Amino acid sequence: MLNSKKINIGISIGDPNGIGIEIILKVLSESYLYGECNFIIYSSLDLITKQQDFFKIKTLPLKKINSLDEIVSDHINIKEVFSSSKFEFGKNDKEISANGVISFKEAAKDAKSKKIDILITAPINKSLSYSSSFKFSGHTDYLKNTFKIDPMMLMVSDKLKLGLLTEHIPLKDVVSEINTNKVIQKIKSLRDTLTKDFLIKDPKIAILAINPHVGDNGVIGSEDQNILIPAISDINKDNNLIFGPFSADTFFCNENHMKYDGVIAAYHDQGLIPFKTISFGKGVNYSSGLPIIRTSPDHGTGFDIAGQGIASTSSFIQALKVGIDIYKSRNTID
Repeated sequence: MLNSKKINIGISIGDPNGIGIEIILKVLSESYLYGECNFIIYSSLDLITKQQDFFKIKTLPLKKINSLDEIVSDHINIKEVFSSSKFEFGKNDKEISANGVISFKEAAKDAKSKKIDILITAPINKSLSYSSSFKFSGHTDYLKNTFKIDPMMLMVSDKLKLGLLTEHIPLKDVVSEINTNKVIQKIKSLRDTLTKDFLIKDPKIAILAINPHVGDNGVIGSEDQNILIPAISDINKDNNLIFGPFSADTFFCNENHMKYDGVIAAYHDQGLIPFKTISFGKGVNYSSGLPIIRTSPDHGTGFDIAGQGIASTSSFIQALKVGIDIYKSRNTID
């Protein structure tokens, strides 16, 4: 039965045709993880068993459950949320991808009701997952709608914690999505996350400019002067720990980012290109600002290598580690 002293970690499988289940099974084959954690995979037992047999990965016993009241320690608990066992590695198949969405939605529901302590999501394919029952650009967008909170997509590694003002939107829409109030909210959200989830006292945060060269005094854009600088000034009435805006093309030179506890980029590629250059394989996508803890590896579905048994577990292990560390930070008794 459920051991309430252990951390309940729920895992959604991502796209069954990708590398998600392979990575999950590889990671959960390490028996030392079970000392403080219970693991629940949201899937069908047949699907997990078939992929386990395909990859010949030895793990602790698999246990089919219908409710989290049935969790068994020292087992991999499979909460049966669909019955299909279909997969075809590397193939674009919306019907099969839909099972990855079901897995995620069921796991998110249990996280919201506090039946699991940490949610780790394996990657889905955004275009294949989009449907009449999942009209979202990804995991973060769904969680935003579910919790009625605008979380920050925060990329986390040992060397860098980088959040985004805008996420998966076209570049042409970036400026219209940014305003001073939103910037203030995102800065406060990151500051709170760094303080509460990462236990960093008085975190220093750097803001990257929207325009090249911070707009060159309005020659190539005034958004930094009209939006970012007023937001930074407003926050700095309380303290002087928000810095910028900095020209993004030189900010990461000579490890300037190491001077700050967190960085905020204006848009996806402005932040993700340097982050993945610095931390790929060791990075984690964390949805900060939510009442739940949700982490994910920093890579995609890996259709090009799916079924070959060569997918790296390093980012998923980091997602697990970061999730556990945040859980412990939130439950630290002063």
